[in-house]
Amino acid sequence: MCGIAGSYQLDPSRPATGDRIAAALRCIAHRGPDDEGVYTAGRAVLGHRRLSIIDTTSAGHQPFTLRPFDSAQGKPQGDNERYTIVFNGEVFNFQELRAKLEAQGHSFRSTSDTEVALLLFALKGPSFLQDLNGFFALAIHDKEKDELFLARDRFGVKPLLWCEHDGRFLFASEMRALLALGAPRTIDPVSLRMFFTHYYIPAPYSMLRDVHKLKPGHAITISASGTKLERWYNAEEAARATAPAPNTAKHLHELLDDAVRIRLISDVPIGTFLSGGLDSSIISALAKRHKPDLKTFSIGYRDTYYDETPYAEIVAKHLGTEHTTFTLGNEDLAENYHGLLASIDEPFADQSALPSYVLNKLTRAHVIVALSGDGADEVFGGYRKHQAELRVQDPGIVERLALIGAPLWRALPKSRNNALTDRFRQLDRYARTAKLSKEERYLLLASWDDELDAGALVRSGPDDPAFAMRRRTITAPLGEHKDLNGLLWADMHTVLTDDMLYKVDLTSMAHALEVRTPFLDRRVVEFAFSLPAKAKFHKGSGKHLLRAAFGELLPNVTLTRAKRGFEVPLTPLLQGPLRHLVDQCRDPEMLATAGLEPLAVDRLLARFHSADPGSSQATVHALIVYMTWWKAHLT
Repeated sequence: MCGIAGSYQLDPSRPATGDRIAAALRCIAHRGPDDEGVYTAGRAVLGHRRLSIIDTTSAGHQPFTLRPFDSAQGKPQGDNERYTIVFNGEVFNFQELRAKLEAQGHSFRSTSDTEVALLLFALKGPSFLQDLNGFFALAIHDKEKDELFLARDRFGVKPLLWCEHDGRFLFASEMRALLALGAPRTIDPVSLRMFFTHYYIPAPYSMLRDVHKLKPGHAITISASGTKLERWYNAEEAARATAPAPNTAKHLHELLDDAVRIRLISDVPIGTFLSGGLDSSIISALAKRHKPDLKTFSIGYRDTYYDETPYAEIVAKHLGTEHTTFTLGNEDLAENYHGLLASIDEPFADQSALPSYVLNKLTRAHVIVALSGDGADEVFGGYRKHQAELRVQDPGIVERLALIGAPLWRALPKSRNNALTDRFRQLDRYARTAKLSKEERYLLLASWDDELDAGALVRSGPDDPAFAMRRRTITAPLGEHKDLNGLLWADMHTVLTDDMLYKVDLTSMAHALEVRTPFLDRRVVEFAFSLPAKAKFHKGSGKHLLRAAFGELLPNVTLTRAKRGFEVPLTPLLQGPLRHLVDQCRDPEMLATAGLEPLAVDRLLARFHSADPGSSQATVHALIVYMTWWKAHLT
């Protein structure tokens, strides 16, 4: 894992200058504390911050320039330095690719995956991306053509932002680095409303009007003839082309086992996260096969309602791992809340980012790489909304009673703060969404708070056609796929990339910890989506296929317990030790300047401090995140 930044001079009469690259790299130093490098040639400037994982020697220094190498003499031959790369990520099948290249007579001067990737580009051009099994954001300069090539991995594990401004093309791993390069700082009001609706901003948009996120599976070529954006990977097409297997569960077991195996390749200490849920337990069980001295890590709370560590400890004991549990109180969360706010380079308010931030911080003291269970919910159907959709399509007596009780659920207190009010919240959401269209239901369930509240907070107004257009883009997969796979594809394109994976990158790279996601191995994803949705669901529950494929590895309690989200006791934090942050969001002049409606904010805060705050703590958290970011970067 690393951080990259750079620029390309679009005006040929103006030479490239690296006057701002040092400031940009300082902004992302946390992503790569081990090394720094800058390259300038032609119109291009490339910068890199390195977190050393594979080949930790100076041979893996970036920017990496490809030079013919004489293995007999142990030194480069000639001065042909046509291609130079900055690379953030990992190529997990690099050893296999390297062996094939060596069999063809090619030599290497390092043992890094970056050199393998760059040589493949030199040999095959942009199509080399199809050979890579991994996650990455990269930029390659062709010195001979004076062209710049950028690409992002298939599922968007690694971020890459870009913009064109003042005759330059700018790119970076994080928005703060892009701003240091000179990107304009104008808020996009539609993105602002999207943020307060979903608590993240779906690609290709960002909070700033002129800054774009490169979508997963896309690439950009920048040259004298202009900028060319292309899609290099289509997951749906790849899934349709995947051959069936005679034994579905066995084949999935083999694929995921190999995905874990290649993700354990590392020249630094490595472990796994273990929450006690199905996904991380499967990854830990498979990792234990290949790494007998496996270290596992979990986080819990002194508040037993939110604490799941007993389940993690059951799995750790069952597997025989070297397990570490981090137990937190509200004072620990409050202490780390400020650090999380400082790490957020674009407004992002998924509440689970706080425990993720702390878990990554504490885990980094033990290992430098960790495997996680991220991606399983989107690929195999693990969210409550997936189960709700099944119940809407085939309602039983319980579902009919839930609809009859709609007026009661509406009147009862609803929040995530305890089991009873959370059940009322779920019943109310089911009753409110069951009679909507599939698209309307998905959008409401993908929103954290009442949609009208989000529209009222932002000055753009509730009927903005651009907002409606972006929302239709989110639901497009629902119409393209007739079964529940449409719901999963919608999650893959938006929730996974722009919420879950952004959270993973944000909270791990804040502490220079690399997190790897075996469930997002391309072979696993393509095989899973080659199957009908009914293969993943059984009697109204998701992840049926995972239980069938890996059940023998885990204790029964792990297979049968209900899924819990990575939740946090946010209300007592914001009403207690962090209340000063809430109070700092009351200045009407500042709110209006930031694009918000002061009266709507007053109503939100009054609701939050009332006897029945509902889920308002989530929107209050989003308000704090946005205003903290706005004051740090736009004032």
